[in-house]
Amino acid sequence: MALRKTIPTSELRDRLAPEKREQHATDYHGSRGGWLRPKDKPVPGTPKKS
Repeated sequence: MALRKTIPTSELRDRLAPEKREQHATDYHGSRGGWLRPKDKPVPGTPKKS
């Protein structure tokens, strides 16, 4: 059986391009159960989807 080297999450994050890093960002919410993706914020000047 071979031993596997674990890679820290911070090292994986440092390898990502800034665009991908923003796309995969998460925020910690203890009351909601842990790490969750942030909700999309509205962009000023765009109409609401109905």
